[in-house]
Amino acid sequence: MKMKRRRKINNICRCTPKEGVIGLHPDYAKQVFDEQLGIILCCGNPGYVAEHAILIGNILYQCGRPLLALELMKQALAHLLHVDDDLQRDYAENHYWPHNLDYFQWYHPWSARVSETDARKLAARIDEVQNDITKHLGYKNRSLLRFRVHRYYENMFNDIYEV
Repeated sequence: MKMKRRRKINNICRCTPKEGVIGLHPDYAKQVFDEQLGIILCCGNPGYVAEHAILIGNILYQCGRPLLALELMKQALAHLLHVDDDLQRDYAENHYWPHNLDYFQWYHPWSARVSETDARKLAARIDEVQNDITKHLGYKNRSLLRFRVHRYYENMFNDIYEV
């Protein structure tokens, strides 16, 4: 007598060696979203925010939760831009060497102080997920968030230094 293999139910996730996590239980996916978003929003390091958001967003997206992935990455990008803006304004007010000669040793060029590359990498991943969702829904419009991030950094520089 051949026994039928019982189908597993109530699993938290499904994984394969090649693709990693490919399925999450909806309640567990929401729990991962909530916990990881809390970690991201408490962090003051823009590089970590971007990398962690991309990592968790990719996991949620691969598990069939593209809207959770998109929401997490968008909130992380908004937080990253806010943290970077605060850091640059603090630097300009307290450490910018033409105004405060005591801090001349701390002078760094703009490109070395901002996390624009991290923000654009996160925005590019958001664009990919958004484009996949709109393509799946049958629309042809494309997301161009990574270009808006570049404009944001240009405007931030002009606002801080009044160029």
